[in-house]
Amino acid sequence: MNLLAVEKPARYMGDEMGSIRKNSADLRVALAFPDVYEVGMSHLGLRILYRVLNEMDGVAAERVFAPWPDMERQMEEEGCALATLESATPLAECGIVAFTLQYELSYTNILNMMRLSGIPLLAAERDDSFPLLLAGGPCAYNPEPLAPFFDAVLLGDGEEAISEIASATLASRRAGEKRADLLERLAAIQGVYIPSFFEARYNDDGTIAEITRLRGDKSSIRRRFLADLDAAPYPTEPVVPFMKTVHDRVAVEIARGCTRGCRFCQAGYIYRPLRERSPETIIELVKKTLAATGYDEVSLLSLSSGDYSCVSPLITHLMKRYAQERIALSLPSLRVGTLTDDLISEIKKVRKTGFTLAPEAGSERLRRVINKGISEQDLLETAFNVYQAGWRSIKLYFMIGLPGETSEDVEQISILARRVKDQAKQAATSGEVNVSVSSFVPKAHTPFQWEPQISMENIRELQYQLHLDLKKRKLNFKWQDAALSFMEGVFARGDRRLAPVLMRAVELGCRFDGWGDHFSLERWLRAFQECGIRPEWYLRRRELDEILPWQHLDCGVTREFLLRERELALAEGSTPDCRTGRCSACGVCDFKGVKPRLFRDASIPSLEERAPENSGGDATARLRIRFAKQGAMRFLSHLELLTVFTRAVSRGNVPILFSQGFHPHPRFSFATATSVGVESLAEYMDMFVSPGTTAEEIMQRLNQALPRGLRVLEAQLIEPKSPSLSTLIEGTRYRITLGENWSGKLDELCDAFLGRDSFVIQRKKKGNVQSIDLRQELIELTPCGSALELTARRGKALEFAHAITGDNSLGGDDMRVEKLEVIFSA
Repeated sequence: MNLLAVEKPARYMGDEMGSIRKNSADLRVALAFPDVYEVGMSHLGLRILYRVLNEMDGVAAERVFAPWPDMERQMEEEGCALATLESATPLAECGIVAFTLQYELSYTNILNMMRLSGIPLLAAERDDSFPLLLAGGPCAYNPEPLAPFFDAVLLGDGEEAISEIASATLASRRAGEKRADLLERLAAIQGVYIPSFFEARYNDDGTIAEITRLRGDKSSIRRRFLADLDAAPYPTEPVVPFMKTVHDRVAVEIARGCTRGCRFCQAGYIYRPLRERSPETIIELVKKTLAATGYDEVSLLSLSSGDYSCVSPLITHLMKRYAQERIALSLPSLRVGTLTDDLISEIKKVRKTGFTLAPEAGSERLRRVINKGISEQDLLETAFNVYQAGWRSIKLYFMIGLPGETSEDVEQISILARRVKDQAKQAATSGEVNVSVSSFVPKAHTPFQWEPQISMENIRELQYQLHLDLKKRKLNFKWQDAALSFMEGVFARGDRRLAPVLMRAVELGCRFDGWGDHFSLERWLRAFQECGIRPEWYLRRRELDEILPWQHLDCGVTREFLLRERELALAEGSTPDCRTGRCSACGVCDFKGVKPRLFRDASIPSLEERAPENSGGDATARLRIRFAKQGAMRFLSHLELLTVFTRAVSRGNVPILFSQGFHPHPRFSFATATSVGVESLAEYMDMFVSPGTTAEEIMQRLNQALPRGLRVLEAQLIEPKSPSLSTLIEGTRYRITLGENWSGKLDELCDAFLGRDSFVIQRKKKGNVQSIDLRQELIELTPCGSALELTARRGKALEFAHAITGDNSLGGDDMRVEKLEVIFSA
C-alpha cells in the first residue's frame, strides 16, 4: 500500500512503542475497532484486552481499525484485504475477530470492515474456514440489529471472560471441532450470548410475540461481572501512537460503575456494582505507565471521578508527585455535587482550559424526574467557585426530549445558563458559558427504556427555540444533529429486522455515520424504504407488558427495579445514592462475589510539594544530535516526529529543560522539516538539557526510548548560545532512486537540466504563491544508473525529480528518496 497517498499514514504504520508482535501463535485475535485509529487508540477497553490476550501462551492479539475513505479506495483499487497492524495478517485468516460496540452509528463500519476483509456478513453463510466473529461493549446489551452477523456476543466485563473465550477456542481447535461445537463451548461461559441459539417471533402489529431458545440450556444470558477491579490486569506499557489521538494521555480507571441512578444513563445501570481501585494501586499504575509512555498528562477515569472515595487526597498526592515534571492531571467526569473547594483548589493547578458541568435539565422539576440530584443553587455555587479559582470558560451539558419535558423546562435551559454566566461577575471576573445540548435517546436496561423518543422535527424546533433564547442572552450554543439522534434511537432499541437495512446502507455507501460530514440521511431513508422498514416505529412508546428485543439479556438490574424507578420518575420522586444510603435493591449485588468495593478509609502517603526546576538561566547545556529516520518512520509528519521525541525524552529520563509559560514544553528544535516519505541519515536537532549528563549517555537513553526506524547517530555538546541550525544550513544532499526503466536515460536528462539557465516552479502555500528557481538552487547533480545524486540549497527532492525527468506524474511510491547529508557553513 502507498501510505504517501493517504491523508494520515501514521494510522496504518503499526510498529509503535509498546506494540507486541508474535510471529507464531496458535490463535490470532484481531481486536477490531469500527472507527479511525485515533479514536480507537483512545479506547481503554481495547488496551486492556490487548494486554490480557498477549499475556496468554499461544495467543496473539493484534489491532485493526476502520480505514478512512482514502485508504478504502486504495485497498479496493489494489485488491488488498483489510489486515492487522502488527503482522499484516488478513482478518479472514485470524482465529477470532472481536469488535467493540461503542456507538450505534459505527455499525456500518463493522459491516464494511468485514466486507473489506472478504468475510461473509451473515454468520449463517460462514463456514469453519472463517474466523469466529465476536462482539462486546456497551451496545452489546442490545446487539439484536447486529445479531445475524455475529457468532457470539460478550455481555459485561471482559478482563476474565476474554481469556476464557480464547482458551475455549484453542481447545476446540486442538480437538478438531466444527463451529457448532465451538459455539456450545462458548455458550457455557457466563456472559457469552450466542445469537443463533435464539429466535424472535413477531405479532401481526410488528411487536415481538416471543423470543425462543433454539439451543442451549439458558433462556436468558446474564452479564459477566468482574468482582475485584483492584486485582484486575491493567496495561502499564500500552501502545504509544505516533500521531495525536483523541485522548492523548495516560488513562487510569479509578472506579467502574456508578450509584447515582440517573434514569436516562445506560452506563449507570450496565456497569453496576460500583467497584473502586485502591489509591495505592492507582498511584503505582500512574507511575509505571508514565515511565513506559512518556505522556505529560494523566486522566483519572470513571463515570463520576469526583465520587471516588478518597479523590481529594489522591489528587493532592499526584499533583505534588508530578508537579516538577510538568505532568498535568485531569478528571474528565465531575458532578456538581462532588466539587468541593479543596478539589477545585487542586484541579486549578492543572492547565485551565475549560470546565464542564452537566445539569442535564434546565428546571428543578425535570432534574427530579431524571434523578439528577443537583439543585440550581448547587450549580450556581460551583460556577462561582470555578470562576473565582481562575477559570474563564464553563461548558454546560443539557438534554432535550426527556420524558415529561415541557416547553417551560426547555426555556429554563437558557435562563439557568445565563445565571451561571452571571456568577463570573459575582466573582469579579469575566467568564464565558458554552451550552451544549444533545437529544435524549431511550436506551435498553434503563427506567426510560419504555419511553418514546421525540421526532426529528420536534428536535429541530426545540433547537431553534434554544438558539434564539441563548443568542438573546449572549451565550454560545452547540447541538447534536437531529438526524444522528434519530438514527441512534432506531438502532438503540431495534431488533433483527434492521440487519437487512444495515447491509443495504453499506451497499449504498454509508460509512462513518457518527462523523457529520460523512453521514447521509438520504441514503439511510432509501435503505429503510427498500427494506420495507418504518424507522419511526422503533422510536414509539413501548407498552409495559411488551416483549423488548433485549429482554433475554440480563444486565443484572431487575425489570421490577426499572419499573419502580419509572414510577418514581412520573411522581418526580428520588432514589438515594446507595454509596452513602441504604441499598436500593436494584438486583445486581449478591453481596458475596458481586458487591460494591470502596476504599473510604484508605491511607495515602503524603508528599512535600516540590517547586518546578528553573527551565532556563545559566545552568543550561545544549546538545546537538544527528539521527536517522528510516523504514516506516519516513511516513511521520514533522509534528508527529516532534511528538515522538517529546515522549522519548520523558521515557528515557533525559534531563530536558522546559520553556516558560502556561503550557511549558521541552526545549528542542529541529533543523528543517523533511518531507513525508523521505528516508534520512541526516536529521538534526538541538535540545537544551541540565548540565552534568554526557552527550553519549543522552544518546544511549534516547536510543532505548525511540521506536525502530529512529536512531540517534551522533551527539555532541555545543555552546549554549550557538547559532540555530536553520541559519547554518548551506545545502542538502539527496539520493533519488527511480525504477530500472530510467537506467541509461538519466545521463542525458541531467546534462540537459544542467545546461539550462533557470527552471522556475511555483508553490502554493496558505493562499500565497512562491516562486523557486530549481536550477539556481542546485549545487551538484550526478546520475548513477537509475538513481540521481544531487545537492541543493532549497527545493524538495520530488520537485527536482519532476524537473530533471520531465515526468510530473512521478509520485512518492515511484521512487526512493534518501536524505544523505546536510552541509553546514563553517
